[in-house]
Parts: sequence; structure tokens; C-alpha cells
Amino acid sequence: MREFSFLIASAVGSAAVAAAARWFPTVRARLRALRLGAPPPSLLDRIDAIVCDCDGVLFAHGTALPGVPEAVGALRRAGKRLLFVTNSATQSRRSLCAKLSALGYGGVLEADCITSASATAGYLHAHYPHVRTAYCVGEQGLLDELALVGIRASGPADTGGMQALVDERFADAPPGEVDAVVVGLQMERLCYARLAKASAYARDRSRPFIATNLDENWPAGVGVVLPAGGACVRFVAYAAERAPDVNVGKPSRELARLLVRLYALDPRRTLMVGDRCNTDVAFGRSVGMRTLLVLSGCHTLADALNGPAECFPDFVLPSLDDLAAHHCPQAAA
Repeated sequence: MREFSFLIASAVGSAAVAAAARWFPTVRARLRALRLGAPPPSLLDRIDAIVCDCDGVLFAHGTALPGVPEAVGALRRAGKRLLFVTNSATQSRRSLCAKLSALGYGGVLEADCITSASATAGYLHAHYPHVRTAYCVGEQGLLDELALVGIRASGPADTGGMQALVDERFADAPPGEVDAVVVGLQMERLCYARLAKASAYARDRSRPFIATNLDENWPAGVGVVLPAGGACVRFVAYAAERAPDVNVGKPSRELARLLVRLYALDPRRTLMVGDRCNTDVAFGRSVGMRTLLVLSGCHTLADALNGPAECFPDFVLPSLDDLAAHHCPQAAA
């Protein structure tokens, strides 16, 4: 137990160890079950594919995390298939692929990437084939992915000032103009009128109301946390007095099953790597993947210990770099 406590102290600090002691016995079983440090040496022998989250795993604040591009290359040379799945709806598959390449991740193909924008477009196309136009709260990446499946995104609300917001015709749309409401993170040109228009359209329950993801926030810098897509979704949902029909992003089991089908994955031989317990870990666990929480992004070991069972990872490491360094050193050399 002394060695175990030392490992915890190394990962989260002595203050967290003291706090953990107060959580016993409710957390004691989890503390004993958690595989701190490197996963078993034989793990990669039982893994064919690795599904990676992006922000907080591969890069942070627009910069590749130290050693991780080399780690991804090493894992590839060890014969592992690498796939990249992000909850970001601001990115299209093409723009994510270009970003990863620019950050030094060589050999990444557009076909290896899934964003919540592309997943949303695919979901609408498959489940609501009648949808041809959508009123969107989102960035260009979302609009681009919708266009690829033949869905035109409506432009900003032409409000004509505050008086138009209370005009009885505010929520009206000519037939065929708005078939669905899609809400994700919008950082540029987001205004009250756009959110109000989306809420007004979403009040009509005949229109599908789709959330690209429900992420609460994202770390924009040291000590800086900004609202994420879930904040925009909750604004619209609260005002419309209606929950989204579906959350397409992680931890959506629908998305996990799509991933398994699309890439012919065996979940038992697939490792999900992420920095968030409530999205990445829960996503992998929903279809039986092994899960690795890396402490290079949002969540800490304390978050994992405090979370519900469905968000509890199989393994924890400081970084994806550590997985390659410990498990395929020859490929990493």
C-alpha cells in the first residue's frame, strides 16, 4: 500500500492523496483497481487500433504536445492503426487533417479523421434524409461538412434590431428554409439574435434539434477556461424548452457504433485514448473498448476517481508519449 500511495502522490500530489484518504472506503476499490503508470507490457500485443482524441492528447493551445508526434509514428511502425476522433465541430475532416499535418503528425489521412461536424452531417443524412436546409449555430467546419451531404446551412438571422426579436413573424420560415436546427460551438459572429433564432426554430418539435456535442468548456490557455459547444446547446435548449433529439459527439454510443462499423474495428482489440473521462472514456467504454486517460489535457486522476463507473478508465498515463516509450521503444528509436 505504501508503494501504491507513492504512485498516487507522483501523479496528483500529496494534497490529492490526503483527499483520497478521506474518500475511503467508497473510492478504495477504485484506487486499488486503477493501473497507475504504464499499462501491462503485453497491452499492445492485444491491441490492433488506437482511437485518439485530439485536443489535450495530440496538441494543446495550437501546439503539438512534446514527444507525441514521434509517439504516433512509433505506434504506427509497431503496426497499430491510428484513428482521430474529436468533439470539435469547428473542424471539418479536411481541416483537422491539415492541422495535424502542420503540427508534425505525418501520414494522417482525411479518412482517418472524424469530427463532431462530420458525424453530425452523417447522422442527419442517414436518419433525416428529408433535411435539405438547417439553421446552424456553428463555425465553417460544420457548414462545410453539411454541404458535403447536400444540406444548406441558413445564414445569420436578419433581425432588423431588437424590435424584430419580438415580432410575431420572428420564428416563421418559408417552406423548405429550415428543416432542422443544428447547434455547436460558434466563436466568431455569435450574437444573441442568432441564438434566439435557433431557439425559436427549435420550439417547433417537428424540426430535428441536433447537438454536435455537449462539452461544457475547453482550456484555452494556462488558467483560461472558455465555454464549449455544450454551452451553446444549453442556451438554445433552455430557451426552446426542449432537449436536443440527439447528441452526436462523444460519448454518444451511436457515434461509437458508427466508428466500429466504418473502420471494421474489434472493440476488444481497440484502445481509446483521451483526456476527458465524461466524453472520451465513457465513449470507449460504451462499446467495450479499453480506455486510457492521459493527464495532458482537461481531466486529472482526481476527476477519474470521483467520476461514475462508466467514466472510469482502465489505465492512466501522463501522456501518449509514455505509451509509445514504454511499449514500443524499438519503434520509437
